[in-house]
Amino acid sequence: MPALMPGNRVLVQVLICVLLTASRIASEDSRSSGVIIENEWKCPNITKHPSVECSCDFPHTLRCTGDKNALQVIGKRLRLFPAGTISLLDITVSEISILPARFLDGVPLHGLVVSTGELRRVNENAFVALARSIQALGLPNNLFETVPSLALRPLIGLERLDLSHNKLTTLEADSFAGLTNLTYLDLNDNLLSQLSPQAFPSFGSLRSLRMRGNQLSVSALSALRGLQNLEELDLSGNRLIGLATPNLLPRMPTLRFLTLSGNQLDTVLRGALQGLPNLTCLSLSNNHIDVLQDHAFRNLSTLTKLELANNRIVAVSSASLAHLEKLTSLDLTHNFLRSLTADLILPLKNLQELHLDDNDISMVASDVLTPNLRLKRLSLADNPLNCDCTLLDFASWLTNSTSLTEEDRASAVCATPPALENGILAQVSPGSLLCGEPIPPFATLAPSLPLIPDTQITLESVYYQESRTINLVWKVEPCSKPYTCDRVIVNEWTGDSEVHLATRPLHCESADMLDPCTLPVTIPASLNLELGHRYRYCVAVIQSGDHVVPVPGCSDILTLERNTALKTPAAAGPRIAGMKTNASDDGFLYVDVNLVGGGPRDPADCDLSLVVFSEESIVRERKLNCTRGYATIADLAQGPYRVCATVVQGTDHTEMQLAPRTRCVDVTVRGVRESARLEIVLFAVIVVACALLVAALWAGRSLLHRTRPTRIQGQCFLPAEEFEITHRARYVKLLTTTKV
Repeated sequence: MPALMPGNRVLVQVLICVLLTASRIASEDSRSSGVIIENEWKCPNITKHPSVECSCDFPHTLRCTGDKNALQVIGKRLRLFPAGTISLLDITVSEISILPARFLDGVPLHGLVVSTGELRRVNENAFVALARSIQALGLPNNLFETVPSLALRPLIGLERLDLSHNKLTTLEADSFAGLTNLTYLDLNDNLLSQLSPQAFPSFGSLRSLRMRGNQLSVSALSALRGLQNLEELDLSGNRLIGLATPNLLPRMPTLRFLTLSGNQLDTVLRGALQGLPNLTCLSLSNNHIDVLQDHAFRNLSTLTKLELANNRIVAVSSASLAHLEKLTSLDLTHNFLRSLTADLILPLKNLQELHLDDNDISMVASDVLTPNLRLKRLSLADNPLNCDCTLLDFASWLTNSTSLTEEDRASAVCATPPALENGILAQVSPGSLLCGEPIPPFATLAPSLPLIPDTQITLESVYYQESRTINLVWKVEPCSKPYTCDRVIVNEWTGDSEVHLATRPLHCESADMLDPCTLPVTIPASLNLELGHRYRYCVAVIQSGDHVVPVPGCSDILTLERNTALKTPAAAGPRIAGMKTNASDDGFLYVDVNLVGGGPRDPADCDLSLVVFSEESIVRERKLNCTRGYATIADLAQGPYRVCATVVQGTDHTEMQLAPRTRCVDVTVRGVRESARLEIVLFAVIVVACALLVAALWAGRSLLHRTRPTRIQGQCFLPAEEFEITHRARYVKLLTTTKV
């Protein structure tokens, strides 16, 4: 007995489930007539016959398998049971190629499925006895080359017909003559290539037509023009090649679901499918589409779901998705998109699901995150995200989104830079999302950098907006020398230490500014600075010249307050923008203090106090004037120290214009004795190692002379292959990788 393929069996089961509706109708009729009571229904016992096996998985539903005698046995047995006992009969038999006449006389069924794997013909009187009762008929998984029209013609009440998985090649003008009440027609997985213009007569009742897996071309689709009430059409897996034009399908004013996946369409033209004004779901997956023309879907304003997966789309313009204001679900998985931009999001005002798995997306534009963004699903798995500073806002949105699932938040994974490879973007700290090479905060710049510039950058005002952005205004003096902006840094004061919070690139050109002496900077809301917390803000600019060292400017530690413009004194005197320390191996400590800001720096008016603490006690103290911000402290023993610098300003050093400006850093010094001891030990180790090496070489030479054979002229010398992959090489490789 032939077995059904898994996919075919699924199709049959779908039909059977639909036919259960007819079964329930029969049950209601039986209860009303008093013939059978539902709770007393029993499955008919036909299993005693050796050629038949039957079972019931639903009330009034009988499924049987058997050989060529099964049809006669089943019909004979069912006639012995009261009407309404069986509403749906599903038969799988073998060794039969022709369905005989009147094989179910006297058995009033609402649904019948017959599958043999060998059935080629149906007697024209096969279903005469079922003409009044049958509502659904399935003849799947057979070998029909033409529709058994004569056998079907008496079934004027038939509503559902399944002819899937046969060998049909054409549909003639009279293939479905007389089936005026048909609502569902399944022609999936046949060999259809030609459709007569009259193949579908005035099917005023037909709602669903399935023709997946055939060989239909675009020219054959004109035969569908008579289906004015069709709601569902499946044309996937056919031979539709080339352009999706406005006239690809005839006008179908009630069509809501259209599947064109698995074809060879390559371009969606402007105004495609214009004859489908009520379409809500469209699938164009698994085609060759690489172009979506502007206003491609302008006549499909009712679409709520669009599937474009498994195509060749590189970019999507905002105009191509215009008019899709009702779209809630968009699937672009397995394409070649390079970035996620506002062009993809902004036209779709009601978008809730966006699937972008397996593209080439490396960046997400900051303007994607609009206040109208209502995504409940966003999947970005298998994309080579470049996790740098441009993703700061997107990473913050992912982390704080309450509408996305945890799976969706974890789908955005970093591919580059190498330090963040395979890291989940939502879990990466904002301070790690850097542009270019990692840029440390000013407090950790190398001591060799000249941090006492001629230019001074001071903070003039801070203003917190209701949108949670923070506007800073900086004063650059002098501003006659052209400069470009480098970066902005935010540190937070936690009560006992200053913690680096974020570093972001800053872009500006003083030549393009109306007032280059005033530098406005905006701290975005994505940094989530909180009211009442204390922060220090720093900026850096690069002036034109021979060096490219950033010129820094830092504020005091300020408390963030709502709707308050904070003014910093214009002439508050010098302030400490940074302090560098460097401990040598011989007990010397070098301290370099970076003073910025206006005000007098005359020795009589400004002092700089350096204090070195060890376990809360003062071990060294040095007083400098503000014109000299560096000092050397010698003869320090081994151990940790805290070095603090304080600016003291005032005409008599007792009345200060401001509270003392203090900055402290921690440093570890290795003392003179430890250093010397380490040098002696190291020297001894080197001497012993050299002696052992010489002895080994001498012994090896002697052994070689004793065992050396006769010299053979010539030698084969193969150098070892050298292959080095640096982190930089991996980084470039990942950035340039794309799918073929």
